[in-house]
Amino acid sequence: MKSTPAQELQDALDSFITTSGGMGVSAAVIMPDGKIWLGVSGMSDPTKSEAITPDMLFDMGSTGKNLFAPLVLKLVEEGLLSLDDSLRKYLPSYPNVDSNITIRQLLNHTSGLYHLVEHPQAPTRIPYNSIDFEKWWTTEEIFDKLIKEPYFPPGKGWHYSQTGYILGTLIVEQITRSKVSTEIQKRLLDPLNIHGMLLDLTEPIPSHFKIAHNWVDTDRDGILEDVSSRSRNWINSLSRILFYTRAEDLARWSHALYHGEVLSQASLGEMLSFHSPCPGEPLVAGYGLGVMKFSPDSIQGEQVWGHTGSIPGYRAFLGYLPKHDVSMSVLINSDCSDEMGGHLINALLKIIVNQLISSRREEISL
Repeated sequence: MKSTPAQELQDALDSFITTSGGMGVSAAVIMPDGKIWLGVSGMSDPTKSEAITPDMLFDMGSTGKNLFAPLVLKLVEEGLLSLDDSLRKYLPSYPNVDSNITIRQLLNHTSGLYHLVEHPQAPTRIPYNSIDFEKWWTTEEIFDKLIKEPYFPPGKGWHYSQTGYILGTLIVEQITRSKVSTEIQKRLLDPLNIHGMLLDLTEPIPSHFKIAHNWVDTDRDGILEDVSSRSRNWINSLSRILFYTRAEDLARWSHALYHGEVLSQASLGEMLSFHSPCPGEPLVAGYGLGVMKFSPDSIQGEQVWGHTGSIPGYRAFLGYLPKHDVSMSVLINSDCSDEMGGHLINALLKIIVNQLISSRREEISL
């Protein structure tokens, strides 16, 4: 008996857990007619026989940039700032930071700013068990200790840089006199009735949020360790955008964003103005404002707009297929190679395009 598209998607998740040695995965697909497929596989805490469930939250890592950039664009729409404002208008000078850098250049990674996670002394570069998990890195410490000379002058190249988004966060919080997490919830998510994201880890976690345990290869020996009880201060302070989400809510966000329910068409056009090439990112065909443009091997000729996220113990992917009006999110709660994660994403996209989207919309059924 021929399997259904829903079963093929589920089989892809199950196969990933088996072949990757990963712990668990949660995924969501939203079709053109609004139907939602949710799938999970694997475990959150196998020591307690706790399986992954669709209501569990995962750290979305840098996928949070896809929320931060629209917040900035929303502030532009309100006349509170301009994408072409320079840093000197809002911030003091910092070591190795050119004050002529614009907000646009922060968001599309053309600022030339050194990517702090590449510094040899950054916590991301030392053995995991040597990290001071409780340490909260101040802005001054980050720029004094982790930011080296720029890669190039502003606007003269492309290099992914978390540093730019830290500066962007400082600007937004100065303008709004509020936390970025609060403004994203109020200005972006509340109007969409999305309340399943956890945007501020500096406050006690509400009891109704259920977070998937995260598993890290702490000794780099292929053995995963549950690190969910360890403080997230170190990574929270270095990222400044540390958000947790359910797969369904992340996909719903994507669908609303590209359906014009969040930003004006002019702002969305700014967001989707892609800079290319993106050296060092072979799978990224272009980078806009908080959004990547992919051309996956599994669906040649297609485009996917979205973002990836990678943080110790979590992996995330968010994608929208503009040609077919489909949104997809994938969340993983363990370390895995980019290759293995890419195989899963490609497999899911191939199923969607070849077996769902190629059919007439009225025939699509999950």
